[in-house]
This record gives sequence, C-alpha cells and structure tokens, in this order.
Amino acid sequence: MIYAIKEQNIENDIEFILQEEINSSRIKDNFLIGPVSKDLVKRIDGSIPKNRVLFLNESNMNFYIALNNNSQINTLNKYLDSKEINRIGIISDSTSDKNSEKIFKNSWFNGSRDIITIESDESTSSDLRIKDFLDVSESAERFEKIDKASFSPIEFVPRTREDIEQIVIFPKEANRLYELASLIRFNYGLNYEVIALTSELDGKIDVNEIKLHDISLIDHTYENRFGYDLNKSRSFCLGYDSMLIAYAISNQIKGEIRGLLGIYIINANSIEINSYIN
Repeated sequence: MIYAIKEQNIENDIEFILQEEINSSRIKDNFLIGPVSKDLVKRIDGSIPKNRVLFLNESNMNFYIALNNNSQINTLNKYLDSKEINRIGIISDSTSDKNSEKIFKNSWFNGSRDIITIESDESTSSDLRIKDFLDVSESAERFEKIDKASFSPIEFVPRTREDIEQIVIFPKEANRLYELASLIRFNYGLNYEVIALTSELDGKIDVNEIKLHDISLIDHTYENRFGYDLNKSRSFCLGYDSMLIAYAISNQIKGEIRGLLGIYIINANSIEINSYIN
C-alpha cells in the first residue's frame, strides 16, 4: 500500500489500524480497505455503504478483492474459450489441488466440451501412467510389431495423441509440478501447452524449471519487486491493487483496471478478477 501511495501520488490522509479494531460506525465519510480476516469480513459485511469499503477477503454485500483461486479459474476458462478449445487433458495428481480442479471441471463442462483425465500418484509409476496418457506406449507397441516383422532397420520416434493440445495441472507443490511437466516432455510431449494454476503454491518458484519445461503459470504478474517469491509478491500486489480499486470505487469509476494481481472489471455490484498467464 505504501508503495502505491508514493507511486500514484496519493495525497489523502491515511490511517493504519489493527483489523480487530475496525468499527463500521466510524467509517462515515472515510474509506476502509480491509480487513483480511474472513471472520471479520463476514461480521461487518453489509454494515458499511458500498462505496466506502473494499474488503480483502470474500464478502456477499460489499466489494472485495482476495487471494483465492477464482481469478485463476476465470482466466483459464477465458483463455481456452479464446482458442476455441473443446477438449483438454488434466493430470490429477494425488498431491494436487482437488478443490480448484473440481471447480474448474464444473465450470468447463457444458455439453460440447470434454476432458481426458489421468490419475497420477507419487507412490506408483507416474512415468508409465503419463506415457499411457499420451498414447506413447501404444505407439511403441506398434513399432515393436513392425520391427519384428521387418528385415531392415527402422527409425522410430513415438507419436503422442493429437486430440488434445493443452494439459492442465493443479499443483500444491512446486517440485511436483516440475516433475510432472518433465515427464510430459520426456515422453515426447514437446508440443503440448502445459498450463498450471498456482493458487495453492507458496514460497519461491524456480524460474529455470519453468523455462526448462515451458510451463505457462496462471497467477499475478511477476513483474514487481518480489518477483517469483510468491508469499511476499502476492501480499505486495494485493496491497498495491487495493489502493487502485479503492480510488475507483470511491469515485464511482466502472470498467477495466489493470493491476498487479490481475485485470479487474468493476461493475455496479461486483468486481471480477482475471489473473495473468505468465
């Protein structure tokens, strides 16, 4: 917030208070940003005029922005829609974010769309399962039969399945994401677009691993002072964007605003957030 105040030349008087000390009756002609606590937001939701508050956790009555998976799922849906994709692959790992996967699947299916899901597990052979998922095993079996029947040496490069172009992963652990992406590439899946939601990841992301395996991350922009250090970076972005959105709400500005967490679309009764694809 302080960085946004300086960079945007905000001259309003600003007071920082503990979220436990918020008193909705004291807001009056002021503007409140926060609290972050879900319980506190629930307690005072609707008790403050709509144009006088921006909560930093989910609410039903007032405007809010929050660090959750909704914005990333919105972006994934819109991105696939823009490419007119009707079938995708999903690696559903035993350690993955099952909640985000379920929400996305519920929003994705509409009668004409399809998902090919591979169940992966660290305790079993993920390599073999992904090989089967990409149809590499079947291609290798065909080659083996032809090779046995042929009297001449045959060059062989396995063909992967062609009915999907995107493979989506919902990781909870960065190292597992790198491992799964590596298995896709190792098993000749070089042309697939590997997309990962990051709402359940924390700590630091290894940029070299992301580039090596060519993974598209759906998240906030990493072009800020904390970059790929997710915990610090997201907190910084949330504070920065809250100042931008608060200004828009208090001045009744509607439409699109590009922040660090994502692209905001401010309507009369809600704010839609769409993350970036990095």
